[in-house]
Amino acid sequence: MRYLPLILACLSFSLLLAEDQAFLYPQSDAFKQDLANARLKGLTLTDYHIHIRGGMTLEKAGLRQQASGVQSAVLENFGREWPLSDNAKLKDFIDAHSQPLPDGQRLPVGIQVNDRDWFRQIDPAQFKRLSYVLADTMIQGVTAEGKPRRLWLPGVTIEDPEAWMLEYLAHTLRILDEPISILANPTYLPPCIAHLYDPLWTEARMRQVISKAVAKGVALEVQAGSDFPKPAFLKLAKSMGAKFSFGSNNFDDKAKYLTRWFQAIALLDLQPADLAKPKLATLPEALPPATDQPPTP
Repeated sequence: MRYLPLILACLSFSLLLAEDQAFLYPQSDAFKQDLANARLKGLTLTDYHIHIRGGMTLEKAGLRQQASGVQSAVLENFGREWPLSDNAKLKDFIDAHSQPLPDGQRLPVGIQVNDRDWFRQIDPAQFKRLSYVLADTMIQGVTAEGKPRRLWLPGVTIEDPEAWMLEYLAHTLRILDEPISILANPTYLPPCIAHLYDPLWTEARMRQVISKAVAKGVALEVQAGSDFPKPAFLKLAKSMGAKFSFGSNNFDDKAKYLTRWFQAIALLDLQPADLAKPKLATLPEALPPATDQPPTP
């Protein structure tokens, strides 16, 4: 009877393989060639941004890794109004997703944080069980209804982009002061001002973000399917000694094309030393109050 859980897990894997395999990377000639080129460089690619949602599961992430050689790491959102809304849910998530797969491997387990006081709310015992913490800058301020302002929503408008950018830069730098491992989708801009990327993301501002990421040991993500960050930021980050990570940020269980990853590898001539091995920071005893003070533009 002690082997029953392993037998059931193997059976589950077999059933998944027999089903629709859209959760696996498409094995096109271009994908195979890009992956082969990465391996020739000695690169081990890991997707640190696989959400367990929309049909995606630990088992599917494991099978994707097994079939492609691209390593999988799983996470979910921790915080108010998010799936892991308290420490009990966080514990359950870690318990469930730290289990070994049928091949004996365990996938790294992380969280994405969106509340800016998350490090004061998280149970330190559960924090220590995580492999990494990921954050982005895509929620800033509050709406007229008092809800967190989600910058990607179509109704977001910005009347004075330059004034907003000073606040947004401060917001980004403050997030980098949190005990995070990865900054996802860096230099993101809302759709209403995305066309102003170059005048808003000046070299001086990019340098502030990159310098802090380097100083804090935070990896900068290259995300499949995202237009951010732009090549100028990536090149500057490489020249300043930043480390990079890769992510997909899925909303369902369908595999995304990794073209953006391979473009960044070629653009920057990434070597193994350029890729981050995300690890936990230390929970601080105290951080400055969570107010955005515009830094030098």
